[in-house]
Amino acid sequence: MGDMTIRRDDALPIPAAVAEEMKQMREALQAMAGLLRTTNETMAQLQRQVRLLEKVTPAQARAINQAIRERATELCAIYLLRGDGCEKPVAAAIRKAVKLRFGANTAKDLPRCEYEVALAQVQGWDDYKTMKEIKGRAKA
Repeated sequence: MGDMTIRRDDALPIPAAVAEEMKQMREALQAMAGLLRTTNETMAQLQRQVRLLEKVTPAQARAINQAIRERATELCAIYLLRGDGCEKPVAAAIRKAVKLRFGANTAKDLPRCEYEVALAQVQGWDDYKTMKEIKGRAKA
């Protein structure tokens, strides 16, 4: 017959050929599990990339732009900036910060999955140095 491998004291002896075949099957299953894990990781990466490629809706872009204008008006009041059009340079500074963070050219180019983050950034934006520069230019 051939070599006999015994797994446990109470187990029946297994022929060496069967044991070798089981070992090969276990290795094949481990290889398949590794491939499946790699495939799942790749799919997750692709899903993240697709989410980043989906742009905000036109309504969301309008909401972001409206939030920028409102925040600019608030900051002009806080920093006591007076005069017509004082909001424009402040709004431009806020837009620049948003564009730098997300790598977008306009509000329309923001990833849809980052919409709430962009709104939160706009609503919390307050750059003291930039506001002082704008105020200094407004006085000159």
